[in-house]
Amino acid sequence: MRRNALRLAGNVCLLAAALGLTVPATAGTATAGPARTARAAALPQVRSVSLPIKGVFRGPSENIAVTGTLDVSVITLPDAAGGGTAQIISSLDDTSGTGDPSGTAYDLVGAHRDTLPFSAAATTTLKVRPAFLLVSRAVPPNPVVPPNPIRPVTVSVTLGSTGAIGAVTATVGNPDT
Repeated sequence: MRRNALRLAGNVCLLAAALGLTVPATAGTATAGPARTARAAALPQVRSVSLPIKGVFRGPSENIAVTGTLDVSVITLPDAAGGGTAQIISSLDDTSGTGDPSGTAYDLVGAHRDTLPFSAAATTTLKVRPAFLLVSRAVPPNPVVPPNPIRPVTVSVTLGSTGAIGAVTATVGNPDT
């Protein structure tokens, strides 16, 4: 429960920071500015989802069957002329795996942030492969050998030209298999 409260507080802070970057500060006196012919900048869009993940990917030494939850937050900052920038924040929650054929138990942990542009086209699909850490449960709490960075999940986000956030999906597996 505490973890969810901290995650929610983090998402609220990210939204507040995004709004602070896009909403201009006003001066004490009002003056008329030049007429604008371009479309006004759209407001930032935010969407957070928790996606169950299950599948098999090729680890450093064996195949690993993984199950758990991937929390994805998407924040779009649209430009006035269309398109803009999207941040995709992916974090694993209670995710573990089992090695095949060894039966070794693994924990997958971490969070990853990607910042990508999206086009002014009607629809854009962004695909990212966030990096997480693969830690064997057989390793002591302070291992001499660092955990293995892996990219077992592909996150896909569909965006409209105004930054409207559509489908958010995640698949497990190596892209070449």
